[in-house]
Amino acid sequence: MRPFDLLTTAHYRLLAVLWTVGILLALSIPTGNFARVQPEFGIDKIVHAVLFAGFGGLWLRSLCPPGTKELARCFRWRGGLFFVAGVVFAVGTEVYQQLLPVRRVADPYDVTADLAGFILAFAGYYAYHVRPANRMSP
Repeated sequence: MRPFDLLTTAHYRLLAVLWTVGILLALSIPTGNFARVQPEFGIDKIVHAVLFAGFGGLWLRSLCPPGTKELARCFRWRGGLFFVAGVVFAVGTEVYQQLLPVRRVADPYDVTADLAGFILAFAGYYAYHVRPANRMSP
């Protein structure tokens, strides 16, 4: 038995909500030395990509659980709507940071890293769960 087999869809929904709140809290922390746009690829961009890959993966798992009969259809509809919501969330978090009265700035390179992580989660979920389910269905 794999360790994640014990988690139900309700657990994944709770984890997805907590992860989303965690992203908002992490992006609300005042920073002294990061108060400028940083185009260079570094640990900050990796953190952004990982945060949004986790965000995408947890929400996809909770919205379209693997093993359901209509996984491909679910992924197409719910996943499609979530994709739009996720892109809006990724861009919105940077706007949110710009509007905060603490030392945070909107960084277009962070949006790029957010979107890269989010799209990677989508591609991974599709390749690992949806595509094999399509092959097995009659």
